[in-house]
Amino acid sequence: MRMKPGQEQERIRAKLEEELGELHFLKSAEVVARTHPRSLWSKLRALWNYELELPLIPIGTGLVVLLAIVLAAQLQDTADQAEPTSSLPRTERQLVVAGGNTYWKDDYERAVADVEIKNES
Repeated sequence: MRMKPGQEQERIRAKLEEELGELHFLKSAEVVARTHPRSLWSKLRALWNYELELPLIPIGTGLVVLLAIVLAAQLQDTADQAEPTSSLPRTERQLVVAGGNTYWKDDYERAVADVEIKNES
């Protein structure tokens, strides 16, 4: 014999109430207060306890890319702000050809002076 859907649900509900009839929730008022907050403090507390799911792979990848961009920009700024080897502006410096290579004159003179000092020691 086939039961109607409403009768079947009633039978299942009655069976469930029979099995769970002896169980009582001791903190039901606390659970209701947490799930349906009434005061501002309760609402803020419920918001604080809200579970948030974040996808780790896209967020982690984004952070790594952002970190790489920031580090590259920082290195570029450091390289751009590095003091030139000479106090002369680049437009006033002279090029010298020595041994088939081209050098800035002030750098070449400094290197020659360093070699001479080392040879004297």
